Amino acid sequence: MKLSLCLETVFTDRPFVERMRAASALGYSAIEFWDWRTKDLTAIMEAAAEFNLTIAAMSGNRQHALIDPDARAGLMTEMMEVFEVAQQLDCGHLMMLSDVLAADGSAALSRPLSNEEKFESVVEGLRALARQAADVGLVLLLEPLNTTLDHRGCFLNSSRMGFEIIRQVDSPQVKLLYDIYHMSMMSEDVIAQIESHLNLIGYLHVADIPGRHQPGTGRIDYHAIADWLKRVRFDGFIGMEFFPHGPDEIAARAPKEIFL
Repeated sequence: MKLSLCLETVFTDRPFVERMRAASALGYSAIEFWDWRTKDLTAIMEAAAEFNLTIAAMSGNRQHALIDPDARAGLMTEMMEVFEVAQQLDCGHLMMLSDVLAADGSAALSRPLSNEEKFESVVEGLRALARQAADVGLVLLLEPLNTTLDHRGCFLNSSRMGFEIIRQVDSPQVKLLYDIYHMSMMSEDVIAQIESHLNLIGYLHVADIPGRHQPGTGRIDYHAIADWLKRVRFDGFIGMEFFPHGPDEIAARAPKEIFL
């Protein structure tokens, strides 16, 4: 398994390139981030080369929702731009959300649609994007979010629905991003879900409960999860998308002691 540190949630007291330096100094070889539009892409490319870091993942759609067929044209235009940026950064994974998020993390208001219409729109949108992603060697990661606390109103809030979407899209370019924090918040048996659907999962995210802090600070048994991932020889990325409890350096070092 390979660990990636999310630089949107740690070392936020310093410029982005300095966050990359700090991640490298702690032994991370991969990082991830959210919206590329807020970043100096040239500086990131130069820092990645200097610090020998892989850009493991970045956000895909942030302006147009997968759930709305009327947003399809805008979604395709947005994603063509994202594809170009990902190629520049040599980033192989794009994180896809069913909804556009408001500033507070909830689903932004959209026109009324039935759940069936939303489901079909997500499938059709990902099918269309998968063809384009295949041309440039990118993997799209569909991420279910929790609606219990962090992302109220979001359509995709279970891995069950996410896995069914992945099956219907039926493309090696589209996988599930299984976020252990989010799905634990939705009361899923995460090991059972990961074990049953490992072939559909392209990436994992971790954070603990409560507080969405680093693994080992809460009630999720990350030692058991890490042991199982080692037994099955999981070779994908595990993204450390948590908000530090205590000093950032100590928080960022903690997952390495669990997973590696």
